[in-house]
Amino acid sequence: MHQELNLNGIWQCLPDVDNVLEGSIENQIVYASNDMIWHDIMVPSHWQKAGFEDHQGVMWYRKKFNAPEKQAGTCFYLYFGAVDYFSETWLNGIYLGAHEGDFDSFQFNVTDILHEKQDNELIVKVTSTIDNNPERKAIAKGGLYHWDCLPVRQEGLKDCPEVPSAANAQYPNPLINPGGIWQGVRLLQKSAANIHNVRVTSLLQDDYEKANVYVDISIENEAWFEQELEIRTRVIPHNFVGDEIISLTETVMQCPGTLQHTTRLTVEQPRLWWSRELGTPHLYQAVTELWQNEKLLDSRTHTFGIREIKLDESWGLYLNGKRLFIKGNNYVSDQFLSIMNEEGYKTDLDLMAQANMNMTRLFAHAEREEFYSLCDEQGMLVFQDLPFQWGYRSDGEFINRAADVSARFVRMLYNHPSVVLWCCHSESRYHDYNKLDSVLLRTVQQNDRTRPVHRNSVLAAEGKLPDFFATWDDFADYVPNHLSVNWVGWYWGEINDAEHYNPLFITEYGTQSLPDEESLRKFISEEKLWPADLDAWRMRGFQDNIYTKMMGDYPATLTEMIERTQEYQVRFYKEHTEALRRKKYKNVSGILQFHFVNTWPAIDWSIIDYYRKPKRAFYAVAKAFEPLQLSFAGEMEAGEQSTRVTMEAWIVNDFRRELEGHEVSYRLLDENGTVVEERIVLAPVIEEDSSRCFDRASIKVPAHHRILKIEGELRDQNGCIVARNDKVIFPKRSENEIETAARAKVGL
Repeated sequence: MHQELNLNGIWQCLPDVDNVLEGSIENQIVYASNDMIWHDIMVPSHWQKAGFEDHQGVMWYRKKFNAPEKQAGTCFYLYFGAVDYFSETWLNGIYLGAHEGDFDSFQFNVTDILHEKQDNELIVKVTSTIDNNPERKAIAKGGLYHWDCLPVRQEGLKDCPEVPSAANAQYPNPLINPGGIWQGVRLLQKSAANIHNVRVTSLLQDDYEKANVYVDISIENEAWFEQELEIRTRVIPHNFVGDEIISLTETVMQCPGTLQHTTRLTVEQPRLWWSRELGTPHLYQAVTELWQNEKLLDSRTHTFGIREIKLDESWGLYLNGKRLFIKGNNYVSDQFLSIMNEEGYKTDLDLMAQANMNMTRLFAHAEREEFYSLCDEQGMLVFQDLPFQWGYRSDGEFINRAADVSARFVRMLYNHPSVVLWCCHSESRYHDYNKLDSVLLRTVQQNDRTRPVHRNSVLAAEGKLPDFFATWDDFADYVPNHLSVNWVGWYWGEINDAEHYNPLFITEYGTQSLPDEESLRKFISEEKLWPADLDAWRMRGFQDNIYTKMMGDYPATLTEMIERTQEYQVRFYKEHTEALRRKKYKNVSGILQFHFVNTWPAIDWSIIDYYRKPKRAFYAVAKAFEPLQLSFAGEMEAGEQSTRVTMEAWIVNDFRRELEGHEVSYRLLDENGTVVEERIVLAPVIEEDSSRCFDRASIKVPAHHRILKIEGELRDQNGCIVARNDKVIFPKRSENEIETAARAKVGL
């Protein structure tokens, strides 16, 4: 079995702003490191959180350590949990290699380089720079580096940021690129024959009555001779009590190098992994052991779930054969993942559960391993983006690098049952769609045949996605039923237009709002807070041009400003979420609000601020996502003498059981609160997993009525109120009056 030396703690570092310290044949930083002035830094951490807040570019790291004595038949490995973003490593002056990517672990065999029982010098060069062309980026960091919810440089946005270009001076440009050795570093001593990687695949058979579990094992034989090895694999329950399934011991002969071996186990009557509202997220463990002459050389334990996920052509998601309506969010925990931990993730996932969500979209990045393990345990579905957001270099060199990053990304998360969908690129650009995105799509498919793969977060389509739109008219014909970002009432249109859209799947919808005053005062100074210093507010993400377009002039006080923006966000989520849920399975298969929590202290679209204080919209979303919902639709059409009002009473049931003996009572009120019409309708059977209109009425009211309101209750068979809601009715608008994404020329 392996032993390890923890190398975490205080290291030395040396900022190299201009990347010049490696510029000579002597490689001064490596071979004359004592001539430099080094500073203390904590590892693991991002350097911006460890005393070098303003540094960008190259940072050199140094660690001196005493190595243990080598045991017979073992090798030494230098293991890095994750480094952000490019890294190059030297040990005792010998170059070990390079690694790209901020998310995954890597290691080097240093057996012949390490000085046993002596001091060793480890040097790591870490490069994390600000890309000078954000629409032709050369690094695959996605939402942790470049999106509109991070520190950006922007002027007053005169146009919609949905249509950026490299020439657009108003377009947000990144200001901070996290960098550093942000996960742990260890020196491992392992058997020369050891397990390098384990991948677990479960395939359900016979109408879910049994499952074939394939355990793919990668074994490294670092010796210079062949070895006879025994592989012992078993599957055991992880979070429930059940029988242990043990495989027969398999004997293999391995020549020097890498061996790929597959073990198949059959599990009868498997306990399936379910999302939280469908059942219990049962988890198993695959325990893989490597033996030789009755001596245990190495072992690995991987937690996995037995489940089947399918996505049909209309974006219907099926878990173990059961269709599931998606209610979720977009999520990045923090721009600096080094400060996140299991406790912080539990807080966020608990808030998601309180909001009645069943899915989280990991926006163009990967979180820490702890997050995925918690999602596995809690039955939270993960819509997993690859780390690509907006535009990238379109040349072969970068595309090859991107493919390598993507393959490792998929392999890293493969065993997690909570990950149910891959998305290759978030809001890709025209120049990426048929080139980079095509390679990313094939790369994911080659590395994972068990999950659905989607090419682009913006477009949802039945069958093959359209290549491009030749004209805005073509775009206008396609968008209403397929565009998966829904900013009606923010970047285009009005909140009241929510009923106009009927998309297959919504990956983003939301509006900005201010956090409360206590939170604002933590990150905006008193003199810039109010009256609002718009430069300071924009730096924190505030889109003042959209605010004034949708909400008018600024009020007299900061308190009123907070109230106005939060109330607008509440109204947005209420109108849109209820309208989309009424269309459940009537084209719409799921909705993901944008976004869940601030990634840094900001003024943006979150419903929970950076300090984990919910805004009012959090509670509005939680109510709109309740599993049993009463909602109303309606419109007014004015005539010369009277106004015709149409009212509908809907019940949405996400429970997996029928509900019997319910009753809806609702009433139409005028602007003075006077009851104009009152109705009671029976709902004798509310079908499971359904959305249905139980009553529709059309009445006339005097023409002077301008704004009317519906309010009502749903009672169970005992007369208890189980749901209540209301709806403000506005005048009907013609198709020509409604501003669409195509008319606003936004969306791609």
